[in-house]
Amino acid sequence: MDLLYPLLPIGIGLAAMAWLLRDIVGARLLRSRGEHTEARVVGYQETSGTSRMIVRFHTESGEEVLTTHDNTSWAAARYGDLVTVCYNPDHPEKARVVAAPWLSAWPRGMFMGLASGLVIIGAALGFFAWT
Repeated sequence: MDLLYPLLPIGIGLAAMAWLLRDIVGARLLRSRGEHTEARVVGYQETSGTSRMIVRFHTESGEEVLTTHDNTSWAAARYGDLVTVCYNPDHPEKARVVAAPWLSAWPRGMFMGLASGLVIIGAALGFFAWT
């Protein structure tokens, strides 16, 4: 059983890396292929564990869309702030904030570094346990 313990940080690290890569690739694809427009922060949707910012924007066809943003950097946004969203014209309710004064790539980089560190630690533990 002790030989399996190094697989725990390796598995967690790889799962986190896969989730982050999926998020990064999805954001880049939407940014390159989607429609861009200005939106306004109009509130927050709160649950027992988190809060998501709500943005309102108009599509090119004039449809008004009210949607939540899934990024956790909502705390930096203020009611009434203008942001740039990108959306798929077929599903504008799945818009994503792509430009705002408070939006940064640092959190993704830090989590990728943490996930990589877990994989390296697991590999080192595995090296010592399996040799």
